[in-house]
This record gives sequence, structure tokens and C-alpha cells, in this order.
Amino acid sequence: MAGTGVKVTLFIFSALGFWTLWGFPARNNLLHFLGELSEPGASIPGPAYYPMKQRWTGIEPVDKQLTTLVGFFYTAIDGNRIDITLSFLNLGSQVLATWILITTESYRSGNKGSLTITSITIFGLLVAIVGYACVAPIYFVLHLINSPVVKNPRDWNVVLYQPIKLAIVPVATLIGFGIPSALMALPAPGLLTLESKLNWTAIQQGWPIWIYFSQKALEALVAWFDPMVSMRTEKQKRAETAKYMYRAYTFALGASAGAHLLFVGMGLAAWLLPGALSAKLQVQLHPENFFIPPNPFSDEKATTLANGALWFLQWDLIVGVLSTMVWGITVRLSAVGKVDSFGAWVAALIKYGFLSAVVGPSGAAVWAIWERDVVALKVKRE
Repeated sequence: MAGTGVKVTLFIFSALGFWTLWGFPARNNLLHFLGELSEPGASIPGPAYYPMKQRWTGIEPVDKQLTTLVGFFYTAIDGNRIDITLSFLNLGSQVLATWILITTESYRSGNKGSLTITSITIFGLLVAIVGYACVAPIYFVLHLINSPVVKNPRDWNVVLYQPIKLAIVPVATLIGFGIPSALMALPAPGLLTLESKLNWTAIQQGWPIWIYFSQKALEALVAWFDPMVSMRTEKQKRAETAKYMYRAYTFALGASAGAHLLFVGMGLAAWLLPGALSAKLQVQLHPENFFIPPNPFSDEKATTLANGALWFLQWDLIVGVLSTMVWGITVRLSAVGKVDSFGAWVAALIKYGFLSAVVGPSGAAVWAIWERDVVALKVKRE
């Protein structure tokens, strides 16, 4: 697969993402169900009756978009469909691992000043609004085209210009993404009122902004305690890059692998141990329904919002993580000058394909780029 072939493949992934997340939902009734949530007298999705909140900011287009997003997310976290909840958890964890990768790329010395690579908050907002499968492949193409680190993966390009920033990333991500996500997932009306659950679900939609502010606040706090934290020699930058890179990538691998193994394990349990699950869970988690979405070019209709939401999550996951893994492999092969080698691609797809079974596809991309960094910095993977 040549370098040009990779970019074409990623554009195809993006086009497929737009179709499966927007075209197919328009045909299968999902967008219709979501649109109904903005109509007068609408109730929250699911069996419980509670008025759907429709006013969030007072700005009509923003409120309508938030109502759509909150309605979709509420379906994934209300606890009525374990298949949707597990798919949502796995997708979120794969996106989180990818977020660590693109954040690391934005801090590399070689990428400094490249707006297409460093404007990650905008990228995150586009993922939240448009969809991971739509936006991520386009970012990856721009990265492959514009990143000096991909073209010349030497240590002076790979090293971070302020390593302390990467040390803060896992903490800022847990604060900006993890806390709102955990709060919106709390059961209602048990631990939260339904109104609070809706509000926290709306707040979570701004996760790229909350991560950004958390990152900046923590950077300011660290600088207050150590005013010289950003003044490092090249030798110190190199050593700290290796140290903080290890921590950030371990965090990303853990996020990807944990949710991936739970997702796959539950699906396999429904297949291998059918008697261990209730009839309801057996149907929801059967691999034929749980792992395999319907043909997006078919005329199949969703009879409920929940069914359409599951299909959306399945396609967002499939297209998004495949594009992430292709990008990670491309970065790795580019570092050794083998991106045009068919044999190298076959070997890499086999290697990272097996690895993805353990740590998830985004985790496999983390591993691939980590290998590139280890070679460039000439350090050992601890």
C-alpha cells in the first residue's frame, strides 16, 4: 500500500464515515427519532417518562444540536440496553486512546507551528459534533501530508518541545473527559435526578474544551511551583520525552484495552455461555447483533431510537478505529522507509491485527507509534 494509497484509503474511510453516520441514519429513521426530541412535548428516550429538556443556552441552533446529542447519549447511558452501553464505552475508550496520540503529536518539536496538527481542540469538537469516523480519517491525512515528523522521524523532530505538557495530559484528560463522563453515567433517578443527568450529559459534549482548560490550568499550576519547568536543555528534553511518553502511552493502552476486552468478552460470553445470561441479554449481546451492524446501503429501518443508535455506534467504531490503525501503521512504516512495501504492509497488518485483538485497534496504533518513537529516540520501552 503506497503512501498515496494510504491517503486515498483514509479519504474512503471518511466518506464511508459520513455515509454510515449521516446518510444511513437519515434513511433508517435514526435522525427522524432524534429530531422528534426537539418537538413540543417530547419525552426523554427510553421507557421512563420525563420531559426532554430543549433549552440549554438560549441560542436556538445550539440548543437543537445539544438536544440531539443529549438524546443520543442518554440512550447509551440510561442502562436499558447493555449492547448500546458497551458499544458506547468501547468507542469512547478508543477515541480517548487516539486523543492521547494526536495530543502527543501536537507537542512534538517537528510539528510546532503546524495548525492542522496542533489545533486539536477544534478536532475534538468536530469529533463530538460530526463523528469520529467522519473527522479522524481527514485529520490523519492532513497529518501524513504536513507533519515533518512523519517525513523525517529523527530525534530532534520527535522530541517534545515542552515535555511537561505531555506529563499533564493524562490528568487533564481524566478531569476534562473522565469526570463529566462518569457523572453523566450515574443512574437516575437513583443517584442523580433526571434533570441533573440531562444537564451532565449536555456538559459532557464539550469535553475537548474542558480538557483544554484543565490542561492550561494544570500547566499554570506546575509553572507556579517550578518557574523553570519549561527551561530544559536538549538532553533533558530527550530524557523527559521518553519518560512522559511512556506514561501517556501506557495510559492510552490501558484505556483502549480495558474497554475493548470487556466489549469483546461480553459478546463472546453470550455466544459461548448462553445459559449464563438472561434471555434479554442473550439477544442483545449475541455476536450477530452485537458485533455486526446492518448493511448501510440497505433499506433496513430502525424501529426505535435505540436500534438506530446501536447501528450508529457500531459503524462509528468500525470505521474510526480502522482508520486509526491504518494511520498508526503508516507512521511506523514511514519511519523505516517501508510505507511503499507491500510485504511490509502484509507483515504489519498481521502483527498489529493480532495486537488489536488484545489492546484494541486504537491501542495497536498507540503501540505502532510508540515503536517509531523508541527507534527515533533510541530509548528502551520500559
